[in-house]
Amino acid sequence: MKKSRFKTKLTKKQKRQNILVFFIVIACLYAFTLLFSYSIGVFDDWSTAEIYLLGFAMTFFICSMVLVPVLIAAIALGIQKGRARRVRDDASFIPIQDIDYYRDNLEGLAPAYVSLLIDLNLYGKKDIVATLLSMQNKKAIRFEKNGRIVQSAAKPQKLDDSELELLYLIKNGKLNSKSALLQWKQNRFIRAKSLGYIQGKNQENKTQIAAKYIVIAVLSTIPAFIIWGAFLHFDMFMANSALGWIRAFIMILAWDFFLFVPWYLAIQQVSYSNRFDVLWERTQLGNEMAEKIAGLARFIHEFSLLSQAKQEQVALWEDYLVYAIVLEENEQIVDEISKRYKIHLPNL
Repeated sequence: MKKSRFKTKLTKKQKRQNILVFFIVIACLYAFTLLFSYSIGVFDDWSTAEIYLLGFAMTFFICSMVLVPVLIAAIALGIQKGRARRVRDDASFIPIQDIDYYRDNLEGLAPAYVSLLIDLNLYGKKDIVATLLSMQNKKAIRFEKNGRIVQSAAKPQKLDDSELELLYLIKNGKLNSKSALLQWKQNRFIRAKSLGYIQGKNQENKTQIAAKYIVIAVLSTIPAFIIWGAFLHFDMFMANSALGWIRAFIMILAWDFFLFVPWYLAIQQVSYSNRFDVLWERTQLGNEMAEKIAGLARFIHEFSLLSQAKQEQVALWEDYLVYAIVLEENEQIVDEISKRYKIHLPNL
């Protein structure tokens, strides 16, 4: 069945990281080219402009000749691409009811579990702020002007487990304790599993695929070294004609292909399939709820003014504003509350 995917800010962030890593790799290869060329005297009697301009043009040639930078580039870019695939897959769900817009309040689902069902992860400020505002709506806490969050004296409405644990942290002054919040985050996964939203993911097949890619990459290194050795033995001294230079360039492309592409794909697959935490996937119930969340996200984005709502309006909008924060439709409330009440947790 065709999958749908949440367009999360995290995915955009990962894309920016991929672009940044790509340019860092290019810069490192360029710096290596300059240092290597200086060490063997290539740039003797060259002007500064010639060194930097022609050095950039020589980056591909020099790095191909040495081989090691090609492998480093394959590893760096493969790791980033594997992580990006993992983020994309975690944000994908299987539609059950073909919902376009959803206008209900998600059956009172706590914001922490809404966030978890979006991309199978929890992050810092927005999820904490959304949970705090949900607790404020239930009259469990109040935000004071002096920058403190305190338990309300009024009788609160029924809190769910994520809110009760956060209330405990507030009472004990641990709202900004990263270790305490990491435990809070871990407990959300355990509870979401017991509620039937997520389950452990079988990674055996992906691990086997990654192993096959590694074997192919190792085997592909053999023809790369054979072509490289043939080039060093013949073409460096015989490329005195246009045809010779074309032949040399084709050989460089050939060994780069056999070295870079298989290792890039292998590292990408390893990065994609191996993590240090538990791998999760949505159950059918989780997919049903994820589809409702996606429908609510479209409704909020297209038919509401929640992106401009203020903290003082949270009671007016009830859970809709809380969900808008989790869905990243309203970032100004997150910035305001996190700054005023010193919630400095960009990533748990």
